[in-house]
Amino acid sequence: MWRAARYPNPRAGTTLEALTDRDGKQANTSLEKEEMLRHESFPPNDGDQYYELPPAGSAHPRVTEQAVEQALFFQSVKKTPGPDKLSFGAIRLLWKWDKERIVRLTRAAIRMGRHPAVWKRASGVVIRKPGKDDYTKLKAYRSISLLSCMGKVVEKVAAELLSEEAERRGLLSDGQFGSRTGRSAIDAAAIMVDRDHAVWTNGHITGVLLMDIKAAFPSVAKGRVVNLMKVRQMDGDLVRWTESFPSERTVEMIIQGNAMERYPVEAGVPQGSPVSPILFAIYTSRLIRSVEEYVSEAEGLFSEDDLGWVANGNDINHVVSIPERCAAKCIEWASRRGLQFDTTKMEAALLTRRRGHRKHLRPKLTAKIRVGNGSIRFNVQATRWLGIWMDAHLTFKEHHN
Repeated sequence: MWRAARYPNPRAGTTLEALTDRDGKQANTSLEKEEMLRHESFPPNDGDQYYELPPAGSAHPRVTEQAVEQALFFQSVKKTPGPDKLSFGAIRLLWKWDKERIVRLTRAAIRMGRHPAVWKRASGVVIRKPGKDDYTKLKAYRSISLLSCMGKVVEKVAAELLSEEAERRGLLSDGQFGSRTGRSAIDAAAIMVDRDHAVWTNGHITGVLLMDIKAAFPSVAKGRVVNLMKVRQMDGDLVRWTESFPSERTVEMIIQGNAMERYPVEAGVPQGSPVSPILFAIYTSRLIRSVEEYVSEAEGLFSEDDLGWVANGNDINHVVSIPERCAAKCIEWASRRGLQFDTTKMEAALLTRRRGHRKHLRPKLTAKIRVGNGSIRFNVQATRWLGIWMDAHLTFKEHHN
């Protein structure tokens, strides 16, 4: 049960050559590569707000044995453990011997509003993205954060408590999916398809603009989240634990099987933690409402860092103008909160029941949606959103293939 993961070990064809970042800066030595990869995977989060912690609350009594057991057995035993090498299989074995100790430990973390430092140590394993042409570019690599498994159990319990509290306080908008009971990512995609079919009965067409938030989880500002939770009067135990969770984190990058020096990082919430999606949802809870108040004809569907704007109409120019205004408002709202949209990953789709008439489709496919300083063309074949391939007529042939 104490074996380290195999894939961080050196393998043939995984040697990192000289790396070049987006600004053209080159890294040749191991230390230069480590620093470049660390700043890419864990960008520093600046410009945070001042905050004061509220008094302790009453969320900790809701940490029951059943809640902790569900959080533990929800996790796969195949997941690689963090730096402590304590796997979920080992924790499950301890659960059989002394489950009350794990329950008390989890309840104490929520009651004290403290995420222990030993659970905030991460290993950043650098791997290649498949199918890239040039592996001298920094963007051809990604980092997988290996987190403490025991910490993940507590984080999963905290995520459930935060989700329940956010629902109770009406903090999240109707268009937000993911990390909510009965509102998964597949539900968001199904709702989009269902609305499209309803619009088609009136002979209208649907335009969809799909936006992706760049470095979403690392961009979460701790002070803004704490202040937002205080304004919405969320439980003091959860606010205090949320403040502690992203604070004083450290990471050691593992490059070519070699563990580098450990460094402190202040980079929002970590990717791969069970609690990060709901914290990001709380952080962006006002986005959809703000845009829909500004553009009343639009409808937003949000799942983690994937945002879709749906516009209906019988005229292509009208359909294009709605997501353009949504995009402009999104960029304005996000800039005030330290968020950026990745224009290279944006896509647009035109969904219509009309089929087989090239002369009718040609003017639609040449239309563009202006976003910032660029423009997004409508996809000709299929668009993948939240794991589903959708073609222009929603036949789902591409998805089945």
